[in-house]
Amino acid sequence: MKNWRAIGVSLAVLLCATFVAGYFYGGYKTRKDLEPLILVGERYKLVRTPGGLLEVGTIQKEESFAWQISWTCPANLCGFLPSSSSQISAIAHYTYRIPLAEYWVLEKVSSEPLRYRLKVPKLEPKLPVTVSLPTIRIINSGSVFSPSGPTQQKMQTYMQPELESRANSPTYLKAQQQDAEKTVEEFARKWMRDGKDKIPDSAEIEIVF
Repeated sequence: MKNWRAIGVSLAVLLCATFVAGYFYGGYKTRKDLEPLILVGERYKLVRTPGGLLEVGTIQKEESFAWQISWTCPANLCGFLPSSSSQISAIAHYTYRIPLAEYWVLEKVSSEPLRYRLKVPKLEPKLPVTVSLPTIRIINSGSVFSPSGPTQQKMQTYMQPELESRANSPTYLKAQQQDAEKTVEEFARKWMRDGKDKIPDSAEIEIVF
């Protein structure tokens, strides 16, 4: 009987010692129970938000900018001194897009042959214009007595507003308009309907920006 009592006391002392040691000297671990990524029943609702941009065309073109640097002195006394030139070139990516309105109106122009007209917002370039950094090339020319040209950072800073101006120019907008029309047409055929009917592949869709 005494042995059982001694064993019970020993177990109690052991449990107390384990608790004290764990409380004061032990570490702890926290587990975060994540909710499964499943949309269940009425707890979630998917709401379509109007807006966004549809990329419709991209032009990749190597652009070059050059500077001529010369000395300046009163009364043009430095006119005989040599000048220098600097040039920077890189491949620019002009991406064009149109805003996605909440609703686009597809107008049925004729039934025989089946023709539609879709008016969409005007094209706008994605700014700032993306420049492929690995394609940047800089050429400096001049003699020992020539003035130094702009640094690479200054040349790249100068490039961006010039690229943006070109992106908005009628020449660049017209150059990619045909591809942009094709992209919008493919988008319309995939997502738009004439009532409940899908637009037939044989139907013509005129895109008007």
